[in-house]
Amino acid sequence: MLLGILLCTGCGSKNIIDEERTFAGDVWNRFTPEVFEVNVANTDDYYNIDVTIAADTAVFRYSLLPITVNIYSPAGERRMFYASVPLKENGRWKGEIVGERRQVTSRIRTLFSFNAKGEYRVEIGQATSQYDLEGVSSLRLTVENTKIDYKDL
Repeated sequence: MLLGILLCTGCGSKNIIDEERTFAGDVWNRFTPEVFEVNVANTDDYYNIDVTIAADTAVFRYSLLPITVNIYSPAGERRMFYASVPLKENGRWKGEIVGERRQVTSRIRTLFSFNAKGEYRVEIGQATSQYDLEGVSSLRLTVENTKIDYKDL
């Protein structure tokens, strides 16, 4: 319930990163995580972390995409978590068609905080049992500065 009260507002939001990585041949290798560099200027702020998956739905048939996220601080501290990107709901694809691919965006962390200023390295890997995951054409990472709405507390 408290999490419902602490909903983030979109007012004044600012992306500190919004980058996309594409996969050659629409294949995401399990042991090759995508690496993003995130510059954090303020440790007092909170951030929402979203990923967007673009997939060829004729090839990629999974309804859920498990991923691993490793975040390395400027001092070398590692924070790691698993997340699942739901691609289908009740057997139907989520998201929208962009070009020839289906794009699905999922929030994998809400109100995330960084504990130091500086350059963070974010590694995102696919965590399926497949060595090569076919049908995934790109991965986008968006880290958005957000505010907590205290008015309903």
